[in-house]
Amino acid sequence: MLVLDQFQIDAVSDIKSNNNVLVVAPTGSGKTLIAEKSIEYYLKKNKNIFYTTPIKALSNQKYNDFKKAGVDVGLLTGDRTIDKNKDLVIATTEILRNMIFSKDQKLTNTGLIILDEVHYLGDTERGTTWEEILIHADLDIKFLCLSATIKNKNEFLEWIVSLRGPTSLIEHNQRPVPLEISLVTSNKMSNNIKILKSTNKKKDNNNSKLSKLTQNSKKPNLDEQINYLEDKSLTPCIFFYFSRERVESKARQLANKRKVVDEHKIIRDKFHEIFDDLEVLDHSLLNLDEHLWMWSRGVAFHHAGLAPIVKEFIEFLFLNKYINFLFATETLALGINMPAKSIYLDRLNKYDGIKTRLISQSEFLQLTGRAGRRGIDDKGYAFLSFDKNINPEWYSNLFSLESSSLNSAFSINYSSILNLLNIYSREESIELLNKSFFAFQNSFKIRSLKNAFNSKLQVLTDLNFINSHMGETLIETHRDQLIPSIYLYEKIKTLKTFEFYLMFVSSGISSNIYDVPLNDKFDELLSYFESSLEILNKLENKNNVKKYTNINLSWFSIFYEFYKTNNIEYVVTKFNINIGDFIKAAKEGSELSKKLFNIYQDQEFDAIYNMFDNKLIQKSMS
Repeated sequence: MLVLDQFQIDAVSDIKSNNNVLVVAPTGSGKTLIAEKSIEYYLKKNKNIFYTTPIKALSNQKYNDFKKAGVDVGLLTGDRTIDKNKDLVIATTEILRNMIFSKDQKLTNTGLIILDEVHYLGDTERGTTWEEILIHADLDIKFLCLSATIKNKNEFLEWIVSLRGPTSLIEHNQRPVPLEISLVTSNKMSNNIKILKSTNKKKDNNNSKLSKLTQNSKKPNLDEQINYLEDKSLTPCIFFYFSRERVESKARQLANKRKVVDEHKIIRDKFHEIFDDLEVLDHSLLNLDEHLWMWSRGVAFHHAGLAPIVKEFIEFLFLNKYINFLFATETLALGINMPAKSIYLDRLNKYDGIKTRLISQSEFLQLTGRAGRRGIDDKGYAFLSFDKNINPEWYSNLFSLESSSLNSAFSINYSSILNLLNIYSREESIELLNKSFFAFQNSFKIRSLKNAFNSKLQVLTDLNFINSHMGETLIETHRDQLIPSIYLYEKIKTLKTFEFYLMFVSSGISSNIYDVPLNDKFDELLSYFESSLEILNKLENKNNVKKYTNINLSWFSIFYEFYKTNNIEYVVTKFNINIGDFIKAAKEGSELSKKLFNIYQDQEFDAIYNMFDNKLIQKSMS
């Protein structure tokens, strides 16, 4: 019989007392069990429950976990809709936010919303969605918020209380599996790894000693790292790098030196079960021969540029202990639960899209959250290669494992303004903005929220997006970058060729952007979209909107080539793009074109939707 820890008992008890609950605990400490017990309770009350996650991969994993446990469950992620009328529905936060704004009927009998990974509220791209859910959900609905450790938990709690009423804070600071962090180097003479500094007290050298200890040292190479991990029985291990290219090259480097593992026949049988229905060309496109060669040697690499089906299969192999060495980018740490006995960070610098910098404390905690398997390992291990160019003081701060503060990333977008005005008056809408966590943390900036709201509202008014079909379209699609395309669609009566519709859809794709120029023959069509954007930007300038809207049409050329050839391999080769990025963008294009067809009833949007109805694009293990 499963025995609950005291913090889990307390959390479930407070849920049953009709309270909102905020659980703050390390990754892997058992927050999901609290969610499961809470779901059981609300299902017995014949209430609906929404379980939200920040990313589709997590939603899919939760859905599969509940299905395997025999729970009747539905799934809503945008590109997948399964049994949406079930009492328990797993959904992405964006889907739930849209349902709240549209007053979806299913919410009338909803008793509980579970916000998993609620610390994503600090994400600059998507954090606003979490705040909107907490602000706008009916007060009859209770919340279970599950968060990683955050420094300002009491401030966050106070904000939730101000919105939702009585809320319990359940805090648990102990990792389910203790973590030992070691800073390591290699001796130039012996090529053996030695520990310079460790959270294990026996090796806690102070900063002044580090410079002496590293005089005859070098950064350990991959062979030394692997030998050390195997000698100490510290596998499976995840090697984190902040570059797709390095992840692949390191995996190849190791696989070249490994023998075939004993389980290779099991791996091959499962491989054929999953992939044999694909065409030979698809096998080549997915590079399956090389992947299978690596997997048969207990080695794999994992990053967002891989096709979803390949990532899913790697995750399956790793979770079933067929992979000993996994080389991955940080997207693995942000995705599904895949713990290992140890993790290794060879480089601590990352490019964040603006500059190259050292990883943050919260990023380090996210990565080390993968070290240690509950119920399997007595301890998890994290290794960092010493870098002489990094101040030793920085390592000490990292070793403290002190959590970072959660700061609001709330922003006002055009579609949210329209959603608010569909329900509330202008004054009420502004008052609701003042209930954001951003306003709670920055009371002196409340006026700036009001100004931003009024500025964008005036732009929408000037464009005739208030109480109009254009406004309804923006609400349905919830993509501000579509404003120029929506405006253009209503204003022109000619030029609506298939290429026009494809450019419309492409302007709404937010997936990884590639710098792909447009063919000159589309210059006239492009000029219409650019003119529409210019109208919007001029109004933004006139009304003092601080950040102008932009559109990127890079995916148009890629999608157009796919439309002409129906050959994914040719397209990704021609434009030198990763298959995973193409599939992600194609799924987004499929989802968006379906919405636009439902809005406009134009057959061209339906044709674009059907264009993406491709076995490889849609293939999944679940």
